[in-house]
Amino acid sequence: MTFPAMNLKRRISGLAVLFAAFFAMLPLHAASITLESSAAVTYLSNGSSSTDFSAPFTAANFAAAMTGTAASVLTSTPFWFPASDIPGAVWIGTNTSAGTGTGNTALYAISFTLPAVSAASLTLDYGVDNDLGDLNAGLYLNGSALPGSTGIPCGVGVACSGAFTSVQTYSDSSIAPLLTTGTNTLFFDAVNLGAPGGLIFSATITYTPAGAAMPEPSNLILPAAALLMLFGLAMRRRSAAQAD
Repeated sequence: MTFPAMNLKRRISGLAVLFAAFFAMLPLHAASITLESSAAVTYLSNGSSSTDFSAPFTAANFAAAMTGTAASVLTSTPFWFPASDIPGAVWIGTNTSAGTGTGNTALYAISFTLPAVSAASLTLDYGVDNDLGDLNAGLYLNGSALPGSTGIPCGVGVACSGAFTSVQTYSDSSIAPLLTTGTNTLFFDAVNLGAPGGLIFSATITYTPAGAAMPEPSNLILPAAALLMLFGLAMRRRSAAQAD
């Protein structure tokens, strides 16, 4: 003797278990934000065209960079790779002729907003005349130095041409502990070791919002439909077996 109501409850329960397993296997939904060099970047200059800042940066230095002078967009950069090599970014400096004359070492700052995150990484494409960092680290996130960023790309005290004749890259796969909910700031210690001086960059921060567990709804339609179809076939076979 069969009990339709009980069979229905069992089917609903089985379907719920399948969907729970399905959603548990879904990857967390990642998002990203890209920061590019432009006139929106501000800076603190050390007044020198041949050396790094002489002392480690303080909270006051970082605050001064964030509220400092707007960077100059450089339209003449005959010695450097074309800005088009990093789409969306432009060469910037401490004065409009820094690409052909003399530019100063500067601590550049660009701010951005994020929600609470559970994981995050940084991928940076850049060019600099001459180095990111020298006596100090070259990259900072909210005032904390990023690992492996001192004297990049050519080493401490080296005024190499490779830093501005081809696109350079830097990455950090675990920056979440340095991020805050709300406003964050990425800093560049762009060190000039003589003559022209400037910076170009495109920094992409990929992050997973805290508590995110669902992909876009449109991405669920086909997997969910397939799951329902399989469940329906299983129930039909079970019903046919019971009928026999």
